[in-house]
Amino acid sequence: MDKVIEHFLAMAAISSPSYKEVQVSAYIKAQLSQYDIEVYEDNADQYYQVEGAQCGNLIAILPGTLAGTVALSAHMDTVTPCDDITIVEEGDWIKTDGKSVLGGDDKAGIAVILDVLIELVTNPRPHPTVVAIFTIAEEVGLKGAKVLDFDRLPSIDTAYVIDAGGDIGTAYISAPYSAKGIVTIKGISGHASEPETGCNAMVVAAQLITQLPIGRVDDETTSNIGLINGGNATNIIMESVDITFEVRSRTQDKVASFIENVSSQLQALQQSYPISHENRLSQGTPGFRLDPSSALLSRFASSCSAQGIEVKLLDGMGGSDANIFNKQGIPCADISVGMQHIHSVHECIKKSDIMACRNLVRSLLIDY
Repeated sequence: MDKVIEHFLAMAAISSPSYKEVQVSAYIKAQLSQYDIEVYEDNADQYYQVEGAQCGNLIAILPGTLAGTVALSAHMDTVTPCDDITIVEEGDWIKTDGKSVLGGDDKAGIAVILDVLIELVTNPRPHPTVVAIFTIAEEVGLKGAKVLDFDRLPSIDTAYVIDAGGDIGTAYISAPYSAKGIVTIKGISGHASEPETGCNAMVVAAQLITQLPIGRVDDETTSNIGLINGGNATNIIMESVDITFEVRSRTQDKVASFIENVSSQLQALQQSYPISHENRLSQGTPGFRLDPSSALLSRFASSCSAQGIEVKLLDGMGGSDANIFNKQGIPCADISVGMQHIHSVHECIKKSDIMACRNLVRSLLIDY
């Protein structure tokens, strides 16, 4: 069996929900230490003690013989359910028994990076310095990458996050601006048999929701209400309700406009109902857009061509650690490792895609 597949299967069998990545971290350390590859763990876990973080981000540095520094990155956590993982191999396909996610998102990316690093040591060829970054808590808001100490790293010229699905050769060259947060509406409680004595916060919330564009706003903007929480009992007028919003757009001004619209609607409702409110909806990690003719993407296209792979440069509507690299001024694309049906118990991946991604990433470095 190809070593990159062995790495993936070993890690896929490990449960590693966000903040609980310590066993995956230990596996990576153990593999790299066999080849004397410098690796250290940062203190990202100290920022998330309340969440129960067990370890920090891992950073491995492989000095190069060519000028320049390239970062490769993947995240160690997975979405749930990820307990009682049973791996099923059917020919070229790897999946689970349908009771848990597979964790190809993003342990396939980790496996690729591990295999490439080890090969560069065991079969030396000219290559730039490689900084491999394995982050925690990506799935819950890029939390590990957000506290990564870039000042402690070598100066990075370009980066590739290996954390996307689709055909090998796909690179996501943009990500949306976004905002997330909770809007709390506080009314007046009372007995349900005497509705005149109270003000139902949910009724006001419904008025707010009907005044906002929810779902597909336009061709580059979406909004969503993911959670609504409130109330104590069926015979009590709901005093308070929390509404969790999200909005994404490739245009930052449209995100700001949505936030302003929420504030305006809340103020108008306060004129009609005896309520108070708290608006914690705010802009999050900024989006990015890469120039298709940039050195980063030209190198990616050249490496794909060398491997006989069709290049697909796509705009994304999701976030990844690539957002953080680009925020730091490091050109970074999110490239595919071939995983399918991610964030579901139907997640699966082809062995041949993992190996093809490994070959592509190796080409990105040795043909630098």
